[in-house]
Amino acid sequence: MSFVMPSKYGANLPLPKDPTVRVEEVPGRVVAVVAFSGFVTDEEVKQRELKLRNALKKDPEFRVKHSAPVEVAQYNPPFTLPFTRRNEIALEVERKEE
Repeated sequence: MSFVMPSKYGANLPLPKDPTVRVEEVPGRVVAVVAFSGFVTDEEVKQRELKLRNALKKDPEFRVKHSAPVEVAQYNPPFTLPFTRRNEIALEVERKEE
């Protein structure tokens, strides 16, 4: 599990009290994202990832970065109704060489 903190906080984040929690700076990158509602299942992730990869194969500017893992983002608490949930599948991309 991870959380994304706005860059305005920079290095001024509070230190975790739990030793198993760590704060890590991740370099910026470009990702392609597809959003969807409902519950996230393994099958749903596979289908959405395939759809995103196929769309990127046709994209004139970007391609999926070699060995980019799929990332799943879920933004709602568990009690949120399925049709109002916000989920995303993301793949890191890079510009195609000319």
